[in-house]
Amino acid sequence: MKSSFRRPIYILYALAAILCASAFSVLSGTQSQKKQLTTDNYHRPAPTKPIKPTIPDANRYQDDKVFLEYADSLYRPANEYEEFQIVKGSVKFRQGGMWMFCDSAYYYPEKNSMDAFGHVEMRQGDTLFVYADKLYYDGLAKHAVLTNGPSRSNVQLKNRTVTLTTDSLDYDINSDLGWYAVGGRLEDDVNTLTSQYGEYSPGTKLAKFRTDVVLNNRKDGYKMFTNELDYSTLTHIAEINSPTRIEGANDTIITTQGFYNTQTDRAELTSRSTILHSDSNRNVTTLEGDSIIYDKLTRTSRAYMFRNPARHAAPMVITDTARKVMLIGGYGEYNDSTRSAYSTDYPLLIEFSRPDSLYLRADTILSFIEPAKVPVFDTIPKITVTKVDSIADESAPAIDTITNYEVVVVDSVAKDFHVAKAIGKARFFNQDMQGIADTLVMREQDSILYMLRKPVVWSGERQIYGNRIDVHFNDSTPDWALLPESGLAAEHVAEDFYNQLQGSRMKAWFADKTLKRLEVEGNVIALTLPQERDSSYNKLVHAESSYLILQMDSGKVERMKMWPEVTGYVAPLFDVKKSQQYIEGFRWLEKLRPIRAWYGDRLHWNDELGDVSDELEQYFLQPPLFNVIPKPKRTLPEAELAQPDQSDQPDQPDMSDKSDKSDKSDESDKSDKTAPQEGSATMQNEVETSDE
Repeated sequence: MKSSFRRPIYILYALAAILCASAFSVLSGTQSQKKQLTTDNYHRPAPTKPIKPTIPDANRYQDDKVFLEYADSLYRPANEYEEFQIVKGSVKFRQGGMWMFCDSAYYYPEKNSMDAFGHVEMRQGDTLFVYADKLYYDGLAKHAVLTNGPSRSNVQLKNRTVTLTTDSLDYDINSDLGWYAVGGRLEDDVNTLTSQYGEYSPGTKLAKFRTDVVLNNRKDGYKMFTNELDYSTLTHIAEINSPTRIEGANDTIITTQGFYNTQTDRAELTSRSTILHSDSNRNVTTLEGDSIIYDKLTRTSRAYMFRNPARHAAPMVITDTARKVMLIGGYGEYNDSTRSAYSTDYPLLIEFSRPDSLYLRADTILSFIEPAKVPVFDTIPKITVTKVDSIADESAPAIDTITNYEVVVVDSVAKDFHVAKAIGKARFFNQDMQGIADTLVMREQDSILYMLRKPVVWSGERQIYGNRIDVHFNDSTPDWALLPESGLAAEHVAEDFYNQLQGSRMKAWFADKTLKRLEVEGNVIALTLPQERDSSYNKLVHAESSYLILQMDSGKVERMKMWPEVTGYVAPLFDVKKSQQYIEGFRWLEKLRPIRAWYGDRLHWNDELGDVSDELEQYFLQPPLFNVIPKPKRTLPEAELAQPDQSDQPDQPDMSDKSDKSDKSDESDKSDKTAPQEGSATMQNEVETSDE
């Protein structure tokens, strides 16, 4: 009973509580509506002055502080172990005068650094621009690392006319230097350079390249290959510091040190270097030197030998590989356009087309190419019609035709010939022949060596000298020699006795390196020691005439002929006075002769070093050996004209004294043979002798 009575009371309490809560809620809503009506009816009073954004107090031009200048959005992640901000959209940073742009970035204000992504750009003034996909920048060290990525396939640094391209670039603002180590390319308005490692400074315009360096000159098309190169984009000068090869259309340079101006194509090579020049026929001429100045504009190269005794010195060398000619000296020049060479300071020219090389020495040596027209011959038929008989009908005579062939010149073609000139105390030497003269001229076109002013030639025990000597070579072997302006030939016999022959004009023919025939005309003087059957000498023959012909066989006199009038004497050796042993003015000049001897393990020429003896110096200071003697009218007998072609006297070469060209023909005047007459007590007017 008691419990059932109390349950309705609890129910009443609950209903009362619900009613109280409802009443309180209605009362609160009414008050809130009243407050909202009050707020909507409020208006802020108008400002009394313009409103401007507040600028932070910090100096934003500080060089040691990275400032965020702009971003579309900024987010600061919570609960990160370090404080940073994520900025997106047209992001702009600056540090001093360097501006940095990107699509988004992680900004670390406390570390003064940032990581930028997407369309990265660094800009300093209007001269330096760097473009990349990513940028990792340390503001404290002012060091940037830029890499490529989706937004940019490579990293580019642009500085006026210079563009550096790579996949990854480090750039240090403090030193104003950018570098790469993964391969890159630098371009300016003249060259393109590639390498594995490279540096470039926009401030100094200097670049350094290492490992697999290639310089490509876009102006002239040549390329430079090396492993170490310094380059200035301001002067376009490349500094070479390692083995380098420069390849052009016609020139190749090999060096290890020097400077090359790629704008003017002028090089200064300061170590032992080689330049290879190729002509249109791909013939190569090489130039070597301890130092070389190369000028492509003038096509001239100048080579030097080191003068510093502390450095290993070697002479300059110019080699014509096509003609097998080498020019060596302390100084030399080569002009590629004219194919001419010039050398001083103990120059030496070597012709090495055969085993026994020909050496040429002088104070100055020139070597050049001389173009000339060469005739082209053809054989054409020449028909001759002759009457051989007649037939009954005289109106139709019998005829015959004879066909002969005639060689005629049908055209001419241009051909290049080599010329060598040795000036000042010149001398040449090889195994078979040696000679000296004040000036030597060797022309390939006529194969003649012109020896001018006081020439002397030696061969074995023989010596010949005069005012001028011309020597003709057939395949590098002398086959005739001419003395057009007086000469004297001598042969050492024994002790102080010499066979001697002098005349106003002399010409000798050689075969198999031995004398075969000798012609002398004008004031002929012969002084000989005939060899007896037992190979002894017991008399001396002195003969004088106007003409002489000497024929030799195997080194022995086969026939000697003198005419038209002969005077002289024969004297036994025991009765010969000293004054009778020599022709007036005779000199045996063996001391001036180039010789060779063994040196170490090889045979070399003493004159190979280029030193000039005191005797040679004095010899060329003295007057000419002969006064030019007028030559008489030539009266060679008819029978003597039936010899091989002897009309091979050449034109006068350059740099020689002009002589009467009428004396250069070997064709003899035809005259009747003078009959023998009663002569002196010792000789007939016409003398013929033989080895009998």
